[in-house]
Amino acid sequence: MRSDDENTIPRTALILGLAGALPFWAMALVLLFSHSALMAAFAVKGGIAYGAVILSFLGGIRWGEALKPYGRRERAWAFSLSVVPSLAGWAALLMPAIPALSLLVAGFLMQSLWDVTSAQEGRLPGWFGKLRAILTSLAVTALILMLGCLLLIA
Repeated sequence: MRSDDENTIPRTALILGLAGALPFWAMALVLLFSHSALMAAFAVKGGIAYGAVILSFLGGIRWGEALKPYGRRERAWAFSLSVVPSLAGWAALLMPAIPALSLLVAGFLMQSLWDVTSAQEGRLPGWFGKLRAILTSLAVTALILMLGCLLLIA
């Protein structure tokens, strides 16, 4: 059984996490309300680039988690998986917009599933799983909004 402190999202983590969701929404709203092809292109590129950076950041968190005293095989597996989000983010930067946004959505959902499951198993703090679920829903909703805008104009 986890203590309340272990399940309560630290205020600073929540504030910074929510602030980190703002660029996703800023780019989605610029795209949604843009009357200029130049601004729309900026929003799409900005959203993809920010998504790639944040997905890479999440992989870095998992790299740090892999530093725990696991067995050799488990540690090798954890390190190997922790680089996948960075590679997915990098690949998204090289793709056209619609596949890039789709890859980012899939990447964020898979990362969140991994984080939430790890928190439930006690490998990460309980609050981290809750925070990741909240932040993933915000990021993915904004990315899907961007994807929808692009699909409507395609």
